[in-house]
Amino acid sequence: MKYLLPVFLLLSTTCFGLTLSKQAREEAALFNDFLKIVYDQRAGKETAFEDLQQLLAKSPDSAYLKRLLVAQAVAKKDPSLAKPYLDFIEVESPSAEDYSVYASYQAATNDFNGAIVSYQKALDLEPENDQLLVQYVTVLATQNPDKAAEELEDLAVKYPSAASDLYVEIGRLYFYNQQFDKALAYFNKALTKDPRNPNAYLGRGGVYEKKSQYLLMLHEFEELEKMGFGNASTYTRMASVYLLFKDLPKAEQYFLKAKQADNSDPAAAYFLAVLAENRGNYSQALGFLRDSADFATSPNKQLQASFYLAKLGQNEESLKTLENAYKISNGNVEVGYFYALALNDKGRYKLAARVLEEVLQTNPNYEDARLQYAYALEGLKKYKEMEDQIQQILTKNPTNTVALNLLAYSLAERNIRLDEALQYSTRALTVNPDDFSFVDTYAWILFKQGKLTEAARLFESFPYPVVQSNAEIAYHLGCVYQAQGRLDEARKFFELSADNDYKPAQKALKNLR
Repeated sequence: MKYLLPVFLLLSTTCFGLTLSKQAREEAALFNDFLKIVYDQRAGKETAFEDLQQLLAKSPDSAYLKRLLVAQAVAKKDPSLAKPYLDFIEVESPSAEDYSVYASYQAATNDFNGAIVSYQKALDLEPENDQLLVQYVTVLATQNPDKAAEELEDLAVKYPSAASDLYVEIGRLYFYNQQFDKALAYFNKALTKDPRNPNAYLGRGGVYEKKSQYLLMLHEFEELEKMGFGNASTYTRMASVYLLFKDLPKAEQYFLKAKQADNSDPAAAYFLAVLAENRGNYSQALGFLRDSADFATSPNKQLQASFYLAKLGQNEESLKTLENAYKISNGNVEVGYFYALALNDKGRYKLAARVLEEVLQTNPNYEDARLQYAYALEGLKKYKEMEDQIQQILTKNPTNTVALNLLAYSLAERNIRLDEALQYSTRALTVNPDDFSFVDTYAWILFKQGKLTEAARLFESFPYPVVQSNAEIAYHLGCVYQAQGRLDEARKFFELSADNDYKPAQKALKNLR
């Protein structure tokens, strides 16, 4: 070893003593820059394209660098960046790789016929390049699936060990082109070559599903399950078939399997939530929804969750969830309507009106939304605008009882045009005489007209549980009794209403004392 060290030192000293020509230094610098770009690409850095541009500036005639820039532009999914460098293909004798990169650019710009020609030129130069062949077949499938199938069949003959998988690819090719019988034939050929090819079973199941042969589909997916290849997708599809057959226990069993395979599977989350809702288990239903992978971005799932929260008595959280659903819904009409409905219930009429204006701008014939808009306007004491909205509804639908009742009640509350209010109330009761809220409005108008006996008779006709559960009706009955001088009875119903946090009743009680 003691003799090797001096020799090494001698050699290294000699090398470092050499001087490089200017051209050699430039080429060495280019090579070093190129190596840096290669390492940056491998490290996943985003600057590779810009670095290649800088390198090309030092060697502007390099077809090789131009080809790399085109390939990088396609990889970045921005083929427009490749336009200044496409002349790389105009070299005297393009290589197979040149044609392949140019073909990938053509495919990225939807010039599939051009891409097919370029891949064919590449394969003429390298007919044994199977990677090229796969790329060619992939593009060919978009224009000529039968020709693509022929190429894949040739590969299956060439590589018998891969024949089953290649037949599956042909089956998928025909499946995506809606040629289900041909697809099935190739999935069958795949299973002949390999009876345990899971993709072939999956393919056959997909064909049977498209042809509505659901029992056959179930059989294929059951085979997958036995082989240990069941997954969330196959389980949810099986569960959906059991739902179709109205076998809810079996459907739930497979939705739970899907959730076990993928806890955040959106389809399983939705249906398990619905099944839990049907059992009245809103807490469990809410949990299923929140596990869903798309919960944060799905306005419909958040709308559903707000319903469960309301059922659980979490009203503020329900409203917040509705608010978020509306924010991410991009003006979804259904979400907007239910959000405004909740806002009206909370007395937040200004925001409700704003949301409903947006809904009605895109859906002017949405009658229920216009009715809620009128309700919000009434809450804002914009009575003229409210009446205009009601009249728009009644012009198209004269028997809209809720609109008739709202207008009648509003007039009674304002103690104006009471005869007109009575007419609207009568029209509502003619259509629906058993609605307690409509009878309440009619009796309240009588009270406002001073017809105390008639009003009392109507209010006293309500079953006591109805009065007990409706703070407004209890308050109205208390007002009638107070006007009749029956103060003890009035106090009883004011207290009943006040217990339900009805503010007018609380005020009336203070005045009685």
